[in-house]
Amino acid sequence: MMTRHDEMMAFLNANLAKGFKVESLAGDASFRRYHRIYLPDLDANGSPITYLLMDAPPEKESVVEFVKVAEIMTAAVNVPDIIARDIERGFLLLQDFGTVEFAHLIRDEAGDVDAYYTQALQTLVSLQSLSTEVELPPYDDAKLSDEMALFTEWFLPYVGAELGDEAKGIWQNFKTYLLDEIATQPKVVVHRDYHSRNLMADKGSDALGVIDFQDALIGAYTYDLVSLVRDAYISFDEHWVNAKIGEFHLLKGLNISLDEFTKQVNIMGVQRHLKVLGIFIRLSQRDDKDRYLADIPKVMRDLTNELAWLESHGETAVAEFYGWLKSVVMPAYHAKFSE
Repeated sequence: MMTRHDEMMAFLNANLAKGFKVESLAGDASFRRYHRIYLPDLDANGSPITYLLMDAPPEKESVVEFVKVAEIMTAAVNVPDIIARDIERGFLLLQDFGTVEFAHLIRDEAGDVDAYYTQALQTLVSLQSLSTEVELPPYDDAKLSDEMALFTEWFLPYVGAELGDEAKGIWQNFKTYLLDEIATQPKVVVHRDYHSRNLMADKGSDALGVIDFQDALIGAYTYDLVSLVRDAYISFDEHWVNAKIGEFHLLKGLNISLDEFTKQVNIMGVQRHLKVLGIFIRLSQRDDKDRYLADIPKVMRDLTNELAWLESHGETAVAEFYGWLKSVVMPAYHAKFSE
């Protein structure tokens, strides 16, 4: 019986000339693995030509959605070309954008952070220009609700906060409020993880490379903006966040006020950050990926900043949930994360 390594080498040997080398890369939050493939040939600059191999064991993760979404998104944004594929065994040989993530660009002291973010916002506008008639599932109430349930199923037990009978009613009312508000937002193609680790400086193009898009859906137009400006791995102050929300508002040429748009962004952000708090705990508890615990304080700050903004701007439906969060959840959270 062939091992996974044997299958990988058979795929590469079938699609590449002899003399290539394989470098395995660090894993991410999924079951996929990536390998950088060095060819013996050199490019015009004298550097080795490289590809990326996506290795997705079919019993754990399919590459079908990646291929489908890549074919959709390539019309609007810079996604990796697929050089060779074995869908059944879960191998894709991809164009290699290089090793410079957007996260590296914005931490470069010599770089223009605002210019990089303007490019990321413009790329998002391009992504949202795609037709919503494409074959992607809807980011509907059921999906959004299931994601928020990660907060009560994983995060609350981890910090030791209980969802008592009264709190269950508060929680249900708050979820209904969020879902009703999100449902009114215009629908676009949503990347679902549009942040500093999933954008790349393409070594062969001036356009930002967009990766890790296989979970794309048709959903609210604020979701990817929240992912970018309230990135779990990058911290900016609230003045900066609101400035970027304003910049996107202008780039989109929206016909609603900036205050109304900011409200929409913060409502979507609350949904996303409730989900992410649960996901990061699940990655630790279920998948032994404890490194995501270090990012929880940033996510919690984003959540409380969004709730505070909404409450201060007259969203009375937020007050009851925010009060419960501050009185019950936050003490348990601070006790757990001070250890």
